[in-house]
Order: sequence, then structure tokens, then C-alpha cells
Amino acid sequence: MINTTIRNMLLDNANIKSYVNNRIYYLYLPQDVVLPAISFFLVSNFRHHDIDVTRPRFQFDCWATSLSTAKSLAEEIRKTFQREKGVYYGTSIIQGIYITEQEFYETDTKIYHVTIDMYMIYKD
Repeated sequence: MINTTIRNMLLDNANIKSYVNNRIYYLYLPQDVVLPAISFFLVSNFRHHDIDVTRPRFQFDCWATSLSTAKSLAEEIRKTFQREKGVYYGTSIIQGIYITEQEFYETDTKIYHVTIDMYMIYKD
């Protein structure tokens, strides 16, 4: 599954791992999680009609108690996937494409939240 491949690729990045250890979650951020942490989910999933290529859009959410940490995580995610090509954990990645990034501050929890969206084009 592409989401497992994505998580493993993030864990392979030593800079990301130094911030979050194994705190990378698919679909949701657990309640009372230690920060910093990353969550990600599938936004949309375009499948080509005549070739075995899929272009899902994923949103990665970087959660931290400082804006600089959240932004650093987002930058490491971008560097991990942007223009990346190859076979990773049995998945043939054709290319990662950066789309956009946004910054948020959750006033009630005092948590910084930076989102980064990427296309992950891969062969089915």
C-alpha cells in the first residue's frame, strides 16, 4: 500500500526521525500524542484510464510546539518526496510533486501546524 511506503520513506529520513522518532500516523493524530509528530492522509486519488499509473494527492500535517520545528518537518517532507523516483518498499515511485504549504496556529492548544501537499505518482 502506498501509505505504508510513504510512512517508511519518511522514517528513512534521519532528520525527520530525529524529530518524531516513530510518531508518523496515517489518517489521524492520536489524542495526547507527544509532539512533534506527523499525520498524513489521502486527499484525492486520480487513476489514469489507460495506463497503470496512479496520482494520489496526500496532505502531510506537521505538529509541533514551535513554528520552526513544524516548518523544518515540512521542509524535510518536501525534500524526501520532491522529484523522487525509484522503487521503495516494493512500490515503483515515478515522481513526487510538491503542491503547496500552509501554516496554522491552534490557539486553544498552542500547537503549530504546518501542512504540505504532495502528489505521489506511482505505478499500480
